[in-house]
Amino acid sequence: MKVLIGVDKGTSATKTVAIDAENGRVVASAARRTPTLDTAPGRHEEDMDTTWSCVAETLRESLGALAADTEVLAVGVCGHMGGLWCLDADGRPAGPAIGWTDSRAVGILEEWESQGLGPTIFDVGGNAMIAGMPSVLYAWMARHEPEFLDRVTSVFMAKDFVNYRLTGRITTDESDLSFVPCDIRRRELSPELFELMGIPGLLPLLPRAVRSETVIGHVTADAAAQTGLPEGTPVVAGLGDSVANALGAGAYGAGQAVTVIGTSFMNAVSTSEPVLEPVGVGFTYLMPENRWQRVLSNTGGGTLGIDWYLRSLGSSDGDAIKAGETTLAELVEGPVSAVPPLSNGVTFLPYLGTAGATAPFVDPFARASFTGLTEATTRHDLLRAVLEGVAYSMRECYAAMPVDVHEIRMTGGGARSELWRQICADVMGQELAVPQVDESGAVGVAVAAGVGVGHFRDYAEGVARLVADGSVQTPEPSRAPDYDRGYAAYRRLRSTFSELWRARAAFLDSERTPE
Repeated sequence: MKVLIGVDKGTSATKTVAIDAENGRVVASAARRTPTLDTAPGRHEEDMDTTWSCVAETLRESLGALAADTEVLAVGVCGHMGGLWCLDADGRPAGPAIGWTDSRAVGILEEWESQGLGPTIFDVGGNAMIAGMPSVLYAWMARHEPEFLDRVTSVFMAKDFVNYRLTGRITTDESDLSFVPCDIRRRELSPELFELMGIPGLLPLLPRAVRSETVIGHVTADAAAQTGLPEGTPVVAGLGDSVANALGAGAYGAGQAVTVIGTSFMNAVSTSEPVLEPVGVGFTYLMPENRWQRVLSNTGGGTLGIDWYLRSLGSSDGDAIKAGETTLAELVEGPVSAVPPLSNGVTFLPYLGTAGATAPFVDPFARASFTGLTEATTRHDLLRAVLEGVAYSMRECYAAMPVDVHEIRMTGGGARSELWRQICADVMGQELAVPQVDESGAVGVAVAAGVGVGHFRDYAEGVARLVADGSVQTPEPSRAPDYDRGYAAYRRLRSTFSELWRARAAFLDSERTPE
């Protein structure tokens, strides 16, 4: 049997899968929690050597489960985008890596916005800036820890560090380059952009970007001993996780989209040219074969709402799940599915994250809320309203992107719920494909690995071979009038709440101000 190895170096978990290169069947897998350092509030750091050991463990476990005569064709690595991963002149970690969720550099962003740089940065780079971007973190380090940067000779991304430990080569790929950010139209780094941000020193530290499927090197003897990979196995440049998830879900061609219902809620469509609308919102990433990916992500939606419900309102349901008396699936598909569409008049605005609303509009003051409660409202009405609120957010995100979306695929933990899939299909008013893929990121980068070594002619063949079609969720036409009304009410409510969110923030600020 011939296999492709896909490694997904995630923010909270690292996973490795061995995939049958002919039919996409996962024949072995392993996962570990990504180790992090608890250094200070608002900071996310990793010891780079410990992170590598974690990756190596998942590789050893996966490869150890394969038959002795299995042939490993190639390795592909994807990883969370952003952060700051640095090497010194000896090729050693210059210090702890900083993750994309780190918030220490928020003040830098506020300064850039006050200087009016935001619109120009977005127009060139195609990304709404966040504190965990490499450029923002570098600017913070240059101001607060210049002695650290004095040791730095190379800056790259999380998956690039894994590739470096596998091959000894320092490189990156286009998709990760786009989050630095780069010139999104020219698909290359922009000296003008770095001058504008006041960080020209970062430019020479970034490696040359190559195509994601490029074989950048081969597994060294040292890496082979640590991972169990055969020495000399080809390693490709790999992918940022957003692009890898799209490929692994089969949303590769122009007009194909993927919605990921994870802890946050991502809606992404592949395009044949860069799309930067809505302006100032979301992200734009470079995809293989001269494509782009437009991403609108509501970080306060997704399964975060389910977690909050079980922790705060549905404690009896949560206790029953912990006791093994029921499961989350049984809860959702049972009593929650019995609640009629529109949740008996309850509407939920899904902005639970502390960043507020991030798509399809930006409002840092936005917060989640329920409206329409009465004495007859049940906890299961509220939970169904959470599912519907996320579906309304999905519809609003796709409506905001001026792209002809002819297919939407769904993945993520929330997509395992048939009721939630059905609600999304009903609210969208179109069929939703649900591919039979558990680890879409690892599968997507395995496609890139197969293309890189010539096992697949191109990405289209790789996706067709490795991504199983799964099921299709078909909307129920009779529910369309109700959900059209529900969506209209959702839009009116969130527009009305804008003023209330600001009033709330001002009130809280005044309460904190000493007399």
